[in-house]
Amino acid sequence: MRIVATILALALCLCGGAALKADDESVKKTPELSFDLKDLDGKSFKSADFKDKYIVLEWTESGCPAVKPLYKAKKVQKLAAEYKAKDVQWFSVCSTKHNTIEGLKKFTKQYGVEHKILADFDGKVGKRFGAKRTPHVFIMKNGKVLYQGAFDNRRSGENYVKKALDELLANKEVSTPRTKPYG
Repeated sequence: MRIVATILALALCLCGGAALKADDESVKKTPELSFDLKDLDGKSFKSADFKDKYIVLEWTESGCPAVKPLYKAKKVQKLAAEYKAKDVQWFSVCSTKHNTIEGLKKFTKQYGVEHKILADFDGKVGKRFGAKRTPHVFIMKNGKVLYQGAFDNRRSGENYVKKALDELLANKEVSTPRTKPYG
């Protein structure tokens, strides 16, 4: 009986170890993400053009009740301008068929948006990234997502994107690489 129990225990350890190794391998093989989108003036922007730079992709929707307060308070615009000076590329991405180029141009004028807004009206890039809410922010470098989630914590006011960018620019790992988007 002891021999059978020992064999079963050894088999479980070996199977468990193999499962852990498989999980480690899948993490290493996370596919690189990329985009190729046009801005509101028709100029193409590709992630490949920003090799070795941090890119912020902030999924947005001009009519979203979670997005409007961020833009009205200029939180997004100020952060995008602050990090532009630190050579971080910031793009807002609109992945909804309910918006138009003209509507987004009106939005940029109304809220003083100076960073680029990219059109993904068919939602293909949004689906590839897994962006399902607005705002939903991704920080990436060389195709690897380093942070994804909410822009900030609406209750505490902590700005997750600012914290992640500050950590990355200080050559540290992002302490909170994932949060739940709330829009």
